[in-house]
Amino acid sequence: MLPPLLVLLLLLLLALACPSWQEGNATLSYLTKAGCEALIKDLSLCDCQDQDIKCETLQVNSDREKLYSVSCRLFDARGFGYIPPLRVGKIGALTIQNCAIPDARSIPDLITQLGITNYTELEVFNFFDPKKNDRGEVLQQRYTNLPGLAKLTILGFKSALPKDFFQNVFELRQLSLKGYSDLPATILHPLARLTKLNIVVKNIHKVAGQIFAKQALLKQLVIDCDVKNSSVEMSAFASDELWHMAQLQSFELFNCGDNVPTELFWKSEHLAYIGIRSNISYLHRDFLQAQRRLLTLRLERNNIARLPDQLFHHTPMLLEIHLAFNNLDRIQAGLFDRLKQLQVLNLEHNPITTIAPTAFGTLSSHIYVGKLFPLVATADWARSSNATICEEEYIYGVCIYCKRDEYADHFADHETCNKATPKAKDILAKKAYEIQLNISSRAPQEDYSVD
Repeated sequence: MLPPLLVLLLLLLLALACPSWQEGNATLSYLTKAGCEALIKDLSLCDCQDQDIKCETLQVNSDREKLYSVSCRLFDARGFGYIPPLRVGKIGALTIQNCAIPDARSIPDLITQLGITNYTELEVFNFFDPKKNDRGEVLQQRYTNLPGLAKLTILGFKSALPKDFFQNVFELRQLSLKGYSDLPATILHPLARLTKLNIVVKNIHKVAGQIFAKQALLKQLVIDCDVKNSSVEMSAFASDELWHMAQLQSFELFNCGDNVPTELFWKSEHLAYIGIRSNISYLHRDFLQAQRRLLTLRLERNNIARLPDQLFHHTPMLLEIHLAFNNLDRIQAGLFDRLKQLQVLNLEHNPITTIAPTAFGTLSSHIYVGKLFPLVATADWARSSNATICEEEYIYGVCIYCKRDEYADHFADHETCNKATPKAKDILAKKAYEIQLNISSRAPQEDYSVD
């Protein structure tokens, strides 16, 4: 047995000779210029600058704590050959940008070369022109042996992905999947634990009813169908498409045709946010019949011509309604009478010619009326309301040419709409928080309707 003093001396020498890190607090060997250069086999190909390794076609970026990204200057798979063997240890997230990964090398192989022992987030970005066919593919291999991965972002793929692409990432909680190819109907089926999903589904009319069938735990869902015309109707979505997502809190829909099933949200009782920009032209009066907890409704840039009289009868918690850039030509009386909490109502860029004298009578919110603003001095609908009538919205309640005198200290006579109002933003956020607390404190059997 070696003497204790000799053992201590050997341990000290080993610590000086080798990169050192502790679990959860890594100190990378390339954080110093000398440590970095020791890893580079050919200094003519790579240079050590600060905490970064910059090679001819590739750059490895880190801060004083950890590696955070690998980016390629040229879309060339050869770049991975310049990555020196590192000992990164445990990190939280890794970003790979504009790097082609050849068939023979999988993502886990790359992670191994970087010396990463554990990570939970991976982002793969590929910013290339999809019209050019002379560049490599960002991903052509399946995800295997990554059971601990919780968050994954893949942007820019253009080749068809196999149906078992996500077979072995069953712990994944968050996924963003945006590319240029169609998707297999069962590609998401292994991901039953997803809580956040942001996805482009170009072939939604072929896979609807199947692709989201296993996502019962989703809280946030964003769907982009990438349909550039309204000839593809939303009937591709079944009325019960979301009914198994009992925990859904936020839903956004883009470019998915001109029709949304009336019953789509009837089982989504926890929805706080709905955003639809899809050239829809019609809403049934029962479209929001289950949305007693809805806080924000964004329906800008559609083709809506009429709002049913009872559309908002079951949404007493609404704080924001955005209807800019639609086809509304009139606002009838009683439409907003039950919205006691409303803070923002945006009606800009609509061909509105008629507003009932009492349409805004119960509101005390910010109302943006666009080209109708010059009428506020004489119009009955403006005089009968305690709301702040504004011409134009920017962010969170900013408006120009406000009606109310108390806003004179915030807006000049010819204020341009180029800044946010922190006060208005804070009020809106506080109100949403208070409503959520109120909801969470109520007993499950209580009724949320407002008489």
